[in-house]
Amino acid sequence: MEPGSVGPVGTAIAGALTPAFLLAGVMTALRVLSERRNRSVDRVHAAHDGLEAEWDIARLRLRARIALAAMLFCILSAVLVCALVAVTFLGLLYDLPLRSAVVALMLGAMGTLAAGLVCFFAEALLAHTDFPPSERD
Repeated sequence: MEPGSVGPVGTAIAGALTPAFLLAGVMTALRVLSERRNRSVDRVHAAHDGLEAEWDIARLRLRARIALAAMLFCILSAVLVCALVAVTFLGLLYDLPLRSAVVALMLGAMGTLAAGLVCFFAEALLAHTDFPPSERD
């Protein structure tokens, strides 16, 4: 390597940052989940103040718990992606045999993200059926 050359380092950075684009999607999901959970919590507080129907409280609490579980899975996925970036960078930079660690981190990140999305799906289904019966039914 020539003095002042950033060839291998640049290649290592580019290779390591490729999975980091997943973080943007995970962070977007976290923002949406956080807002949905906050709305559920606000509605629980409103129910306690008598502004919401009493039958709503248990369902709203369940929705808030499911949204929190989804958030925790997504946060764990983001942490695993960060570890994946670091391990990939070190492996590429120092030519370390870290293939098993990279595979495990990637599978862990995808698995926890999938679990978070399943929880998000469950919360969305609960939200869809969260409406009181209409007067026409």
